[in-house]
Amino acid sequence: MDGSTYAKKVLENAINFAKMSGASITIMYVIHARVYAAVQEAGFVDINIARKMEELGSSILEEAKVTAQNGGINCNTKLVHGFPSEEIVKTAEAEKYDMIVIGIRGRTGARAALLGSISNSVNHHAKCPVLIVK
Repeated sequence: MDGSTYAKKVLENAINFAKMSGASITIMYVIHARVYAAVQEAGFVDINIARKMEELGSSILEEAKVTAQNGGINCNTKLVHGFPSEEIVKTAEAEKYDMIVIGIRGRTGARAALLGSISNSVNHHAKCPVLIVK
């Protein structure tokens, strides 16, 4: 979950699937290691920026949690540091998730090169079903 309008669409789909199956959901925010490293290399990272990145993630997660709860879904949140696809797959496996719901945006250019295709990597490495929302 990144707080974007697009991510909110993905959350709506996850909520709908949870309603149909009576499941709970876990919403993740990953502070991307490459983005953090790029900012650090540019000389911008200090304790305040690190704290702001975590505050932003916490705020996005809280808003998403309220949305899920308002939809009648039991919800957990998880804020982690690392590479998003790795963290999502590792968490899903460790916590024995039944399904991963993730979005795809079709990024191109520098942003795609920096971030890669998170949904593609999750789809190829997850041991549970993956629903990719376009």
